[in-house]
Amino acid sequence: MSAQEDRSSNGPALRASAADVAREAGVSVSAVSRAFTPGASVSARMRNRVLAAAEKLDYVPNAMARSLMTQRTHLVGVILSNFSNPIYLTVLAHFTRILQARGLRVLLLNVSPEDDLEATSHMIMQYGIDALIVSAGAISPLIADKCAKRNIPLVAFARSPRGGRLHVVCADNIAGGRIAAQQFIEAGHRSFGMIAGPRAASTSAGRIKGFQAELDENGFTLGPIEFADSYTYASGDEAAQRLFAQEPRPTALFCANDMLAFGALDHARHRLGLSVPGDISVIGFDDTSLASATSYNLSTVRQPLEEMVLEAVNIVEQKILNGQDKWEKRVFACTYVERGTVCGVR
Repeated sequence: MSAQEDRSSNGPALRASAADVAREAGVSVSAVSRAFTPGASVSARMRNRVLAAAEKLDYVPNAMARSLMTQRTHLVGVILSNFSNPIYLTVLAHFTRILQARGLRVLLLNVSPEDDLEATSHMIMQYGIDALIVSAGAISPLIADKCAKRNIPLVAFARSPRGGRLHVVCADNIAGGRIAAQQFIEAGHRSFGMIAGPRAASTSAGRIKGFQAELDENGFTLGPIEFADSYTYASGDEAAQRLFAQEPRPTALFCANDMLAFGALDHARHRLGLSVPGDISVIGFDDTSLASATSYNLSTVRQPLEEMVLEAVNIVEQKILNGQDKWEKRVFACTYVERGTVCGVR
């Protein structure tokens, strides 16, 4: 009975193997492997024979089996969090598109704030990933050490943790905070407030630092600052409630990301009856897709996500091919996007 007949008998269909294709084509199993390996040494005639046999038997190479031989899975672990923030969907879209174009595959894990990032990282390593990209929580030295021992390139994306033994790709959050302050000052504002992200977030710390430094250097003082529990709309609304209850109320409000800004904008307009930007001007951070929506029209500081993702993938690909030689940090400049939530004071 031929392999084709055996696979078409009653019961679950059996997948054709490389050995089946080799018998059908009259070649060795190693020739089948070379025919499906880009750049491998095999004649055009041999490859055509193998491909014709594979087509006849509906054969698809087993990537997992090949990874056992090559010790490479071409899997890149990506750990993200807070999918209620549309920026993470944008980041994921960029990562999947660019990694797939490079012949790499994404193994995605979504972690919540209450999840143990170390346990999650340990679990994803069990799948034999060739690299790990993390844009969630605080990356501990323990995670970095485990990756280094296994020669797994580790990239902290859109955050800048302390310590070494990992690669960093992030926006210049300090300069981004300065940009927001400059826009408010140029518009004539003299009273400033801020809704920051979680206290432990390195992104929030950098944006606070830059915003406050620019105000200080121009002779101004940062007024009320409220820390949000998370980078979410609900946390922005809650932080705005606390901030606007204080007197004097600032005329310029910098929010550490767009989701916080959306919550603050809706609170100001719909709960307090304030005019934006007439009574208060607001600047966000990220430039998410919703920022340009007519209902928000949010002025914001943009971080170049696609360029950042591309650089993270470049680092991963280089380190997979060449191994770890040095830890790299790439910082990307932010730009201001002017829309309709900032105006000069009256």
